[in-house]
Amino acid sequence: MGIKGIYKEIGTGKRISLTKLAVEKLEETGRPLRLAIDISIWQFQVQAARGGSNPAIRTLFYRLLRLLGLSIQPIFVFDGPNKPAFKRNKRSGRGDGVATSMAKRLIKLFGFQVHDAPGEAEAECALLQQTGIVDAVLSEDVDTIMFGCTRTLRNWSSEGSKASKTPTHVSMYDTEELQKTGSGLDREGMVLVALMSGGDYLPEGIPGAGVKLACEAARAGFGKSLCKLKKSDTLELATWKEWLTFELRHNESGFFRTRHKALTVPDSFPNLDVLGYYTHPVVSRTSTLDRLRSQSWDNPVDVQGLREFTRETFDWNYRIGAIKFIKVLAPCLLVRKMMSRSIQNNDGAKPAETLEKEELELVKSITSTRAHFSTDATPELRISFIPTKIVGYDFQEEPEEVIEYGRDGLALNSDDEFEAPAEDEAESVAKTGGRKPFNPTEPDLSWIPETIAKFGIPITVEDWEEAQRAKLAARERPKVPRQRGKKAGGMAAGALDKFVKVTKNIPRSKETDKDSTPQLPMPSSPVRMRSPLGISPIPSQGLPLPPPSPKGTPQNVRPTRSRLPKPGLQRLPKQLSYPLAPLRRLSRIVVPL
Repeated sequence: MGIKGIYKEIGTGKRISLTKLAVEKLEETGRPLRLAIDISIWQFQVQAARGGSNPAIRTLFYRLLRLLGLSIQPIFVFDGPNKPAFKRNKRSGRGDGVATSMAKRLIKLFGFQVHDAPGEAEAECALLQQTGIVDAVLSEDVDTIMFGCTRTLRNWSSEGSKASKTPTHVSMYDTEELQKTGSGLDREGMVLVALMSGGDYLPEGIPGAGVKLACEAARAGFGKSLCKLKKSDTLELATWKEWLTFELRHNESGFFRTRHKALTVPDSFPNLDVLGYYTHPVVSRTSTLDRLRSQSWDNPVDVQGLREFTRETFDWNYRIGAIKFIKVLAPCLLVRKMMSRSIQNNDGAKPAETLEKEELELVKSITSTRAHFSTDATPELRISFIPTKIVGYDFQEEPEEVIEYGRDGLALNSDDEFEAPAEDEAESVAKTGGRKPFNPTEPDLSWIPETIAKFGIPITVEDWEEAQRAKLAARERPKVPRQRGKKAGGMAAGALDKFVKVTKNIPRSKETDKDSTPQLPMPSSPVRMRSPLGISPIPSQGLPLPPPSPKGTPQNVRPTRSRLPKPGLQRLPKQLSYPLAPLRRLSRIVVPL
């Protein structure tokens, strides 16, 4: 529940991918990220799930699968019998006993830790983080800061695409970062804000005092001074209360934006019992913490137990239910097996040949790489593996479902019946290029952080990186044109000369220039030559003129012009052997009668 309106003062936190956070811890310490999870908030949220068999516990099942697929070692903390009796004026209990027992059973089947707090689960989670047993606390409010937690994660949900419901990112609150950003709220200040504006244990607070006013008082140091006082020191408590009341009404020190003369501080403020819930909560003893610190975090997953749980709780019956079980479990279990191999092989006792053989049994190959927004661009590798080898469960031993009713009957169809298509449908999907139906015995692909792959299958990753470097070097190498060698034998030179003669084509322009050159000398005697165009050349030196027209020919009769082509529009024939220069000085056209 938390403090209403507190996020407007401290901000929404740093949004970061949970995958990136886990990978950074793995690279820094060589071990997975350890989280203390307040399961009470999850139990409240999963009640809103709808559809299918046991929707609440099914939602928890998929969240646990998600954690299994990350390099995270969680410990789930449940509320204990000594938690405060009232929370927001409602009697608090330990929830539904059946749901709690079922949740504990499921968590243990995944190999995760379960811990019962003596009191408030949030206070116990904060203690585990303070003592270094875990690295952070995953909760849904920042009440853990009031209990002394220095790093709180909340709002584990999807990021980016609205269509995706897979949780990927969390909002991280670091007390050191809160001090740097100017909020000025520490643990003691948060306690004062809860007392003044209202919290889980005291919803009313000081009448008229909102969260903004309470934060101003916390930044002024009233929270630190209050938490230093003892419950038995009534005189100091009265002095502290008078100082706070005076500053609220007169604002002499300038702690507040304005004076609050109408604000009345109740006589019961501060409630020392509620103050004790925040400053001295009921938590585990040192001996219990030592036991938690020395426990094993790498417990195996009970595959057979999970199969029976899904059969009983989710109605994943018959072979089709077993196939669905393998489909959702295999990618996450692959990550767990990689992390387990890295822990077991740290001593370096096994030879390289044995390690390589074990890696080939675990994965088939690496196909590609990416940097996706869902992991804040954390490098990932596309791993190919056989699901049945990872899970180690023989689904073929389970019987096929026998449907004894027709589709036109009154029986309701189950969603699981349409998970796996029939053989003819599978062939049609393959032909149309659609998604192939899942087959547990065929290779499947999964994106796994590169750091986890280097821990679990280092030889396979090294071979893949070497192959990628070779491909890159081949692309960057300058390409040399390949010279083709002449084939031996073949046709001898000049073999076709006796059949054909190869000549060179002469362009028309060159042919015209060649024809314009005189080839024969001018005739020495006057010879009348008729041009094919009907033009008679008139020489300019001593050549006789044509005879005059005979008598009796009417002078006014216009001679008939023959339809000959116009001079100059047709190329002269090659037969003209006289120079063309006299043609430019033609004086008249002689038309034959």
